[in-house]
Amino acid sequence: MTTKNLLVELFVEELPPKALRKLGQSFGGDLHWALNRVGLVGVDIVLDQNIKFFASPRRLAVWIKDVASSAPDRPVSIKLMPVAVGLTASGDPTPALLKKLAIVGVDASAVRNLKRQMDGKAEVLFFDSVVSG
Repeated sequence: MTTKNLLVELFVEELPPKALRKLGQSFGGDLHWALNRVGLVGVDIVLDQNIKFFASPRRLAVWIKDVASSAPDRPVSIKLMPVAVGLTASGDPTPALLKKLAIVGVDASAVRNLKRQMDGKAEVLFFDSVVSG
């Protein structure tokens, strides 16, 4: 996986000079947290070496070293509907299930790959897939 440096600059109205340092660190910390949450940066970043904050009365900026070019693939489970609503007594898909699959962007042939799982009181149909990074 390739990594590159990322510079994000935010142009703002006049910021109070006494709060610039705290605002810059907060902006950088939130940006790092969001990038870490989706897997684009690691947790083991050293602030002085890998993240630099910049702040002036009219702009906030953050420079982050070694940001991945794409996030890793991740599994996703989509809750569709209760089995009683989605399948007939013979196990065929109902029009409601076919419509829900079309909304999600899944072909009707995926009906046989749906997973049944208890969700509270009723058995529910789930569609498992992998979202690319």
